[in-house]
Amino acid sequence: MQTNIRKAFEVFCGLLLLIAVLINAVEIPLRIFMGFSFDLLFDLPIWITIWAALLISGLLLPDDEHISIDFVRNKFNGFPRKILEIILSLITLGFGLFVTYGSIQYVQTLFTREMVFPRIILIPQWIVQLCVPLGMGIFSFFALKNLINNIRKRSFVNNGLD
Repeated sequence: MQTNIRKAFEVFCGLLLLIAVLINAVEIPLRIFMGFSFDLLFDLPIWITIWAALLISGLLLPDDEHISIDFVRNKFNGFPRKILEIILSLITLGFGLFVTYGSIQYVQTLFTREMVFPRIILIPQWIVQLCVPLGMGIFSFFALKNLINNIRKRSFVNNGLD
């Protein structure tokens, strides 16, 4: 079940990127050959790409597909490595929670102040920025799950694989 949800989520983010590319495919010829474009057509692909990137970021944690600098971690094994893994998991979770909380506060401010992007149509800024707390909330969820898994592990093999 979880892999089906994950696949659907990956397909959804891929479709977002496809939509961004299609918008660019329309906007660029309009600008070059017709001599005009709508400001929204320039911004929308950027916003959609950021949405896709932030939403998918949390799914990189469970499979260790995120960027990680392992040269210090690989120097340890056994109990010291487990402690280091837990500390690194706590830092990752702390980062995710900090950004999630801050971005929620920011989106609330944008919403209450009714801030908009002045484009051909007015776009509420909170809609564009909502991807940060959503994406980082997903990231924080998987960071917490990673922390719990690292606490439950009994030991670590010398090469870093379980």
